[in-house]
Amino acid sequence: MAKKIIIKILMLIILIIGLDLIYNFTLYKRDLNEKCEQIVEVKTKQKNTDIFYFGESSNFNIRETDSIKNSISEITAFFFPTLTLTSINKPATHAGIYKEWLKQINVNEKKPKAVIVTLNMRSFDAAWIHSRLETQLQESIVLAQSYPNIINRFLLSLQAFDNKTEQQREAEMLKEWETTPLIFPFPFKYKTVREWDNGIAQGTYIKADGSWDHDKITLACHYVKGYAFNIHDNNPRIKDFDEIADWCNKNKVSLYLNLMAENVEYADSLVGKELVFLMKQNRDYLIKRYQKNNCVVVDNLELVDGKEFTDQNWTTEHYGYKGRMIIAKNVAKALNKQFVKEYKNAY
Repeated sequence: MAKKIIIKILMLIILIIGLDLIYNFTLYKRDLNEKCEQIVEVKTKQKNTDIFYFGESSNFNIRETDSIKNSISEITAFFFPTLTLTSINKPATHAGIYKEWLKQINVNEKKPKAVIVTLNMRSFDAAWIHSRLETQLQESIVLAQSYPNIINRFLLSLQAFDNKTEQQREAEMLKEWETTPLIFPFPFKYKTVREWDNGIAQGTYIKADGSWDHDKITLACHYVKGYAFNIHDNNPRIKDFDEIADWCNKNKVSLYLNLMAENVEYADSLVGKELVFLMKQNRDYLIKRYQKNNCVVVDNLELVDGKEFTDQNWTTEHYGYKGRMIIAKNVAKALNKQFVKEYKNAY
């Protein structure tokens, strides 16, 4: 009986190996190009890359009226003309995806001198963690898992990944806003995001004619839902960034976490000092946790003026040319300490 079971197991293993070989030589590359565009980019561009820049739309979004339309990574590269800086971008991406891109780098083939990873504060909030775009992001990394490729394709076909419905994700987000307490070192009347959001929604801003200023109220509520949270060790993004830092430390690759600028000016004027306190507290937490070993946190949080954000009626990390230039110069300044000889004062 035991012998028959062993034979069946061996036959199954041989079958999987055979199917894997057939898949690798037929459809695998097509599937990888269709489903995992960024992973293919990492693999194909690694040989000629000195510095990788991992980003989302904050890197490449521009203002229509910009006379210069270069991305943050492109402007950064101007300061190091003898180095090849390769940017890998996908909208709404976060550290959980970046870490999978990082794992595709074959350090035995060519090790990059540095990796710049976008550190977007809003990616730690409930709206981004439970975003409706998360299913698409998770789908984009299934074929890169450390199983035989045919097994990964089977898992993809079965949608055996984080494939929650939009309704499920929204329910999780709303629950977090309702139940997660906001922690302040001083008295504050609102205990959760939901309470704060409701408080502002009740006519906080009034027009000259006595009617509610719905546009201003809506924008203020967006800021509360986007930035009213405390980053703790149990935030899933912390686990992801820890893995990124560990990979870079283990492989002796310099890591630069590019903390993106937020519209602190509007957060202050629309909501108040309590929200700004949370934003700065979260910034300080991230710097304290990651500014060590071979990791540098490039702090851009308060560097860009409110008017330089392309989205004036929403919370995003999208900047006009001046904003992108400020961030790129700050990244280049941090890189200059490692690449002294390669640095050129481009602006």
